Formats: sequence, C-alpha cells, structure tokens
Amino acid sequence: MANTEGTDQAVTEAQSSEEEQGPPEIKASTIDETFVPRPRPSIVGVELDGESVLLEKDTVQVHHLDQIATLVWNSFDGSVSLGELIQEITEAFQADPDVIRNDVTSLTQRFGRAGLLEGVRAEAIRPPNPNALPTGTEVPAFELPDLEGTRSVALDDFKGRQILLVNWSPSCGFCERIGEELATLEPQLRQQGTEMVFITVGDVEANKEQFERFGLTSTVLVQESGELEFLAPMGTPVAYLVDADGKVAEELAVGADEVPVLARAAAGLEEDGQASA
Repeated sequence: MANTEGTDQAVTEAQSSEEEQGPPEIKASTIDETFVPRPRPSIVGVELDGESVLLEKDTVQVHHLDQIATLVWNSFDGSVSLGELIQEITEAFQADPDVIRNDVTSLTQRFGRAGLLEGVRAEAIRPPNPNALPTGTEVPAFELPDLEGTRSVALDDFKGRQILLVNWSPSCGFCERIGEELATLEPQLRQQGTEMVFITVGDVEANKEQFERFGLTSTVLVQESGELEFLAPMGTPVAYLVDADGKVAEELAVGADEVPVLARAAAGLEEDGQASA
C-alpha cells in the first residue's frame, strides 16, 4: 500500500496556506448589488459635521469623505448587501432608485479601488480628469457618417446595447500599438453583448487601411477634428464604456495601457486574458 503520509501533509499545508491568505480579492469594477461591503479592520476614522476623515493605518493614507460618502460608508456593516442598502436609502429619502443605485455602487467601487474594503483589490488611482464625463451621466447625443460615407449613425441607434466608444486617430502611435489586441477582443465583446464603436478623424483611406490591416470589423464613424466636444480634449486613444441606456458605465480609460484593460473587462476577461467566472 502506498505511503500517503507525505502527500496528506503537503495537502494540509497547502490548505492551511490558502486559509491564511483568504479568498482571492475581486476587482472594484465587478462590485454589484450582490456585494456585501465590509470595511478593512485597519481603517479608523473621525466624523465632523456629517463628513469623515478615514485613516488607513497600514499605509498611513488619509481619505476625506463628503456627507453622501459618509452616509454610505457608515452603512457598511459586513452583513447587508449593496442591493439591500440601496433599497433602504431609496425608501428613507424617497429618492429615484436608479440615481441611488448608480451613486451607491459608484461610491462603493471607489472605496474598493482605494483599498478600504475587505475582499477588494486596491488599485492605483490616478487624479480625476476634469474633462471626463462622470460615471452615470448620459453621453451627449451625436450623429456621424460611417467610414464608407454611405450612412449616418447616431448614438441613439445603439440604445439597448452596451458599447465601447473609442476615440481614435490613424496617425496616433498609441492607437497603432493597441489595434491588433482590440481586433482579437471583438468576438468576446460581441459574446458579452458589447459593440465596439470607433470615433476617428483624419484621412478616410488611411483609416480604412489601418482597420483592414488589424482586422477590425467594428463600426467606425468619422468626425471632423474637435466636432464632438466631449471627446475633443481627451486625445487618442481613450474609451468610454457606455451602457444600454447611453450612460457612462466606467471611468474614462486613457491611453494604450488603460483602453485594452477596459476592453478586456467588457469582454469578460481577467487581466491575464482568461475568461472570468
């Protein structure tokens, strides 16, 4: 009979190590109404006039919360789900449930990115772009010709579908860097019900050559330089994930590093390129 003592011991040690490390942390962007928020035990805070200052003892980082953020933060007890909390706040303030849902979910995701919540992976937080559309706001309406010049396409034409709206230029070296990867993500995006839509500038033939070379088959719309004011100060490439109601679903992704990350997340892929559960 084989001696399993060594194997059993190795399994026990591995299980013990997993228990000590705890379950893998989730990304803040995956937080939804089923999530049960619990502050990390290393967070301490003080409240004054309805606002709070939180201190993360391990990193000595300080976070200031306004009155709304303080109200939401104080509601996190580790037992109530975000959906239940949204319902409680909606009933208490007799407010629009969609507005409360968006605000509470967005705040909770921000807390997660800042490393304030148990089970949520802290992320590097870049300063907010003052020109970016905030999450939850409607993308300004537009209507532009397609790359062939045969039809006009409006934002309203995509209502009921999620889109990844990418600001693009064929002369942009950073766009050139990510074109091939975006092409490989098109099938997964469509499987997730997300359509990629490029808003490009420049010479039509140069655009056609580049999109054909990458194998990109998504919708391409052409604007005059600066025509869409909400994209004009953003540069290229940048991308918004726009929900089925035409509202910004995620923070603006900027540059050749962030745009593919947003595209992979919209395609249901983890950072390592594997399909998420």
